[in-house]
Amino acid sequence: MLIHTSHQPAARQSIRAVGALLLVLVMALPSLPGMRGVAHYLPLHMALETLAIVVAALTFGVVWSAKHEQLPRNALLLGCAFLGVGLLDFGHMLSYNGMPDFITPNSTEKGIHFWLAARLLSALTFLAVAWLPWSTSASRPCAWSLLAMVLLLVAALYGLFFLAPHLLPETFVPGQGLTAFKIGFEYALMALYLAAAALLLRHMRRQRSFNTSGLFAAACTMALSEFFFTRYTGVTDTYNTVGHIYKALAYAFLYRAIFVETVQRPYTLLRASQQQLQATLDALPDPMLELDDEGRYVDVRAGHAGSLAAPASLLLGKTLQEALPAEAADITLAALEEARQQGFSRGRVLPLRVPDGQRWFELSVARKPPQPGHGQHFVVISRDITQRLQSEEAMRKLSQAVAQSPLPIVITDLQGRIEYVNDAFTRSSEYTAAEVLGKNPNVLQSGKTPAATYQGMWARLQQGKSWQGDLINRSKSGREYTESVLIYPVRNAEGEVTHYLAHKEDVTERKLAAARIQQLSHHDQLTGLPNRTMLGKHFDYAIRQSTALAVLWIDLDRFKDINDSLGHNVGDLLLLEVSQRLRSDLPDDATLSRHSGDDFVALLPHTSQDEAAKLCTGLLDLLAQPVQVAGQEMFVTASIGIAISPDDGQQLDSLLKNAETAMYRVKEEGRNSYRFFTPEMQAHSSRMLALGNALKQALPRGELYLEYQPQVSLHDDCIIGAEALLRWNHPQWGMVSPAEFIPLAEANGLIVPIGEWVLQTALRQLRAWLDSGLPMMTMAVNLSAVQFGQPGLTDMVSQLLQQTGVPPEGLELELTEAVAMKTPEVAAQKMQELSQRGIRLSIDDFGTGYSSLSYLKRFHINQLKIDQSFVRDIGTDPDDQAIATAIVQIAHSLGMTTIAEGVETAEQLDYLRAQGCDQVQGYHFSRPLPPDHFEAFVRTNLQARQQAPAHAVQAEVQAPPAGTAA
Repeated sequence: MLIHTSHQPAARQSIRAVGALLLVLVMALPSLPGMRGVAHYLPLHMALETLAIVVAALTFGVVWSAKHEQLPRNALLLGCAFLGVGLLDFGHMLSYNGMPDFITPNSTEKGIHFWLAARLLSALTFLAVAWLPWSTSASRPCAWSLLAMVLLLVAALYGLFFLAPHLLPETFVPGQGLTAFKIGFEYALMALYLAAAALLLRHMRRQRSFNTSGLFAAACTMALSEFFFTRYTGVTDTYNTVGHIYKALAYAFLYRAIFVETVQRPYTLLRASQQQLQATLDALPDPMLELDDEGRYVDVRAGHAGSLAAPASLLLGKTLQEALPAEAADITLAALEEARQQGFSRGRVLPLRVPDGQRWFELSVARKPPQPGHGQHFVVISRDITQRLQSEEAMRKLSQAVAQSPLPIVITDLQGRIEYVNDAFTRSSEYTAAEVLGKNPNVLQSGKTPAATYQGMWARLQQGKSWQGDLINRSKSGREYTESVLIYPVRNAEGEVTHYLAHKEDVTERKLAAARIQQLSHHDQLTGLPNRTMLGKHFDYAIRQSTALAVLWIDLDRFKDINDSLGHNVGDLLLLEVSQRLRSDLPDDATLSRHSGDDFVALLPHTSQDEAAKLCTGLLDLLAQPVQVAGQEMFVTASIGIAISPDDGQQLDSLLKNAETAMYRVKEEGRNSYRFFTPEMQAHSSRMLALGNALKQALPRGELYLEYQPQVSLHDDCIIGAEALLRWNHPQWGMVSPAEFIPLAEANGLIVPIGEWVLQTALRQLRAWLDSGLPMMTMAVNLSAVQFGQPGLTDMVSQLLQQTGVPPEGLELELTEAVAMKTPEVAAQKMQELSQRGIRLSIDDFGTGYSSLSYLKRFHINQLKIDQSFVRDIGTDPDDQAIATAIVQIAHSLGMTTIAEGVETAEQLDYLRAQGCDQVQGYHFSRPLPPDHFEAFVRTNLQARQQAPAHAVQAEVQAPPAGTAA
């Protein structure tokens, strides 16, 4: 238990003393003779009781003799109560067996009754003293009342014991010892003493208010004493004797506590006060002099010798005329004369050159009460006011600075009437000083500052506190402006508030800038929609109202192609139009936020699954309508993922993540739709993450390989080339679709080393086929946007061609439309470099993006590839037929060839042949093949062409070697 530092020394002594007594009890208890009587017990008992009675009387006497108004009430209670305890102990002593009869015949029972009464009064007093708060509210009437109550109680107990002892329970049976009542009563007394000791111990954790440690030792010792009185069987045995000794020790502890507190401590405090007063006088920075009636130095005290005209030893005994210059001496003598007549003199100032230099001193003179046999003496305090005079000069400068401050300053009285304004105020308010002096500052009110602001301002000012806030004011001409105002009370020397001073600053521009910053930090700059930070605040509010809400993640389809082909300005205009459409179709309580790029998030409170589905259908229909942007008509679709709280998450981050996951599933399934989040989607996302990590080791572990799909000329059905297709066979997941891992490789940057490996492997394979006797063919290799954007691409390709010995015309690089149109100027430059080195170039998936024919004719393109989406229904769909025909015609008009991919039926082949398409590839001829199967397939084609008429070659070509169609 922690003990307050003010109790620690005495507490340690008390605890050691109690510990020693307890140790004596524990060690001596087994060896005490017990029932054996003590020789000459009666005089010993009388001596011990007399000692206890004397100590109790001394305790009362010490307390009663102290000034009651300066004594804690509990101390007075303790003193009066122990007077009663002493009187009861006196009755116990006189009632003891062997003593002359005391009023009535003495007996063991009579003595025990007085004993128990004294002990109970003592225990209750200790408990009350420990429980009640210590205060100095004791008064003389209170003291007499308390004393009377104690004496009446003692008198009543005496009467009871003398006149009606038969009403009391039996406490002792001769020959048998103590009764159960007597033993139980002693244990109850022990409990009361220990409870008081515990409370006193708790008092020792607080600031010292009385000698709690001494009382604690007395209470503990009394408890130990009572223990012995539970064990004796004869009134003269050893237990009884030791118990009386412990009781006497407890009284001694009590008396010491009272004596220390009421006698020793006041003298200690007096000595400390005298020492503090002496230290204060020694610490005074001002010289304090004592002069007699003639102006002679009687005593000199100076905290700093440099403030005296001469050392103190030289001043003593000299007169003012002898020690000071004439002017200073005359001023001091005049102050002494004024003090002689009025009793004091203040405010006279004299200049004096001292060791510290030229200083100014203000004299305070007081006339001392005359002492018998001595003349009149004066106490003079010479205060150095040089600093104050300098401060006054500084204050004068400060006053000028306030008047010339660029910030408005206003001083009013306590009723709010203006007493001072500076020039800056007149400039900002456009009022002259004469127009506002004597008026209330409310002449500036615009009516737009809330009334609560003024109420709060006056509430603080009337409490003597400062106030700071913003006020919207109006100038004389009607201009509204916002001022940051600091108003604080001005106090006089006595600490009383006399005026209010206001500092003002026009913060109108700053407020506008802050509002703009707030807008930018919480809203999207382009659309003005809330950003993710503001969305989080809306979510916190909505989730407190109801846990049922829906989160929509809306992502525009192929928006990157629009940015790449038409530019970011057109993309921004499209995003602005889309945001307006979405906002107009969402409920009023919904929050629409733009996260980044073409991602929008809608927060829909109180929305179920059915309601969310219905809303998404409407949004998709609205977005599908044509958009006019920069004079161009566009068609936009979107993919929407939906997460519902609380099933799909209760935190915004988890709901956003799940809604985004559902959106990506829509992308994978064809776009322009919506999906609700399901745990299976989470598993799919986990698979994508695992695939991304595994892909990092796929190339070094040899898990990647190439297959080759034949490319057939429609002029003579000859195999003229092959497209290298990347495959991944993972040891755990088996064959992984390129549609899964190619986007992952592009996203994490692995496509660059993988693409270089693909190019190198394909060229080496072509070289091997040529070396084995196959005719010259073209190896088509796809380049991703990331690869095409790499610096040094042309040099890298040329180096691989040189290493493998493949002629440049044997390589055809396939680029997507988006890659070519992303930065047309840069793309055209890079294509020119590749073309100049003899490398063929092809545009893959032509017609699926946003082509610009003006740029296309500038590219050095050899071939356009018709996407399989236009080939799939080319036999029945007029639109696909028109697109395919147009691509062929555009290519031929620009001097390019065409190749169609995904040809699977004879009908598709016949239509393409009829429109003049140059080449085809697809399952109608062959699936992608391993290198050796591809070589066998080419040789079969050559043999068929050599042995059969031209119209029969096609049938032979369609039959790949056994086992190659996997």
